[in-house]
Amino acid sequence: MNPDPNFITSLFNIDMADVESLVTRSDEESVTYDIKLKRKFMTCPYCRGPMIGHGRKTKKIDHPVLRNRKGYIIYHANRYICKRCGKTCFENNPFAMTGFNSSTLLLQHAMQHLGNLNYTLDMISKELNISNTQLNTYVDSFITIPRLSLPESLGIDELYSKTLSRKNATFLCILVDNEHRCVNDVLDSRSKYFLERHFANTPRDERAGVRFVTIDMWEPYRDVAEEFFPNASVAVDPFHVINHLCDDFDTLRISLMNQCDYNSNGYYLLKKWNWLLTKSDIDLDNEKELNHRFGLYLNRRDIRNLIFETFPVLHTAYELKELYRRFNRIASYEDACKKIDDFRKMFSDSNIRQYDEFVRILTNWRQEIINSFQRPYDNRKQSNAFTENINGKLRTYLSVSRGISNFPRFRKRVLYALNPKINYALTAKLHSEKRKGKARGPYEKPRD
Repeated sequence: MNPDPNFITSLFNIDMADVESLVTRSDEESVTYDIKLKRKFMTCPYCRGPMIGHGRKTKKIDHPVLRNRKGYIIYHANRYICKRCGKTCFENNPFAMTGFNSSTLLLQHAMQHLGNLNYTLDMISKELNISNTQLNTYVDSFITIPRLSLPESLGIDELYSKTLSRKNATFLCILVDNEHRCVNDVLDSRSKYFLERHFANTPRDERAGVRFVTIDMWEPYRDVAEEFFPNASVAVDPFHVINHLCDDFDTLRISLMNQCDYNSNGYYLLKKWNWLLTKSDIDLDNEKELNHRFGLYLNRRDIRNLIFETFPVLHTAYELKELYRRFNRIASYEDACKKIDDFRKMFSDSNIRQYDEFVRILTNWRQEIINSFQRPYDNRKQSNAFTENINGKLRTYLSVSRGISNFPRFRKRVLYALNPKINYALTAKLHSEKRKGKARGPYEKPRD
């Protein structure tokens, strides 16, 4: 079988003029490429004397799969002997690095797959016929993470992982670059003490260059940001503020519902039609339909009005909630500075007990909420939306991977996949960062 020269050149990265013979064999399970290269003039790497041919050595090299079949290169490497000193050597292997049974192209495919967190190690292993252990070794050896400088806009959030976090911790800390939309670093603890130690090792000038910090409503993040980023505007994620507001409103709804008799009209309205109070962009003026419970033709607006007539306090709470949500969507930074105290007074004066928590949020996080209305990049509010997006990807990765416990490997792969500045470099020197477990004690092997 004589393959197309252009195809072979692209497949093996060799010039057909250098090929002495190439035979392709295939069956249902694999494709084999039997290759011999032409001998070339060589000088001895030891004494620089002339060398002559001295036989060949056959090497079997794994190569990328074609059409769901395994691929192999049977490479008959030319061997040379020096006419002056008698020492022998092989020609440069164009298919694989010294000491590797996998082709360079196969390694490149593996690293490309590792750069996609949608691929688990098992999936890559089955596709490329490389063991999970070897893939982990490639991550350890080919990916090097330099110290990344802090971005101008820093997002801080946490990710739950009991297996990856350090001892006595249950959360990882995710640092993102909000301006360039990439992961900046992954830390194995979010504790205040650990973050203080981490940022204390960062140059002062670099920390002074951070202008914006976005966090959720966890006080240690605010304390650390104020201590180590003196020129930064600290903003709380508006999603968390709205989430607390909606939770407080729902707590009121559930409290009123539980005060109603189980089969009453009030219970029915708050149980079956609660989504009319929580969802956005609902068509309230739909065509009226017969409601069998009330025996009337009603649309969604009519039903919502029934809820408000039955529960006036819920109507007041709803109007306050929607007023703040609209303010959160359209207000400018200047509007926020002027009106945030008015909102705090409105919620406080409503005397709705369930909104006491939201009043405390508007009080304790006042400046951070105002700062979230700044729009320094592409007219986007300051928020942790991108960080939450990253956390979603990492949660999925942890879930489909069925448990990862080696934090350095996890950090390397995440940064390699989610930071365009991190690349890989193939090297012949492999090493493993496998964690050392407890030594197994003496035991007696059971006998049959």
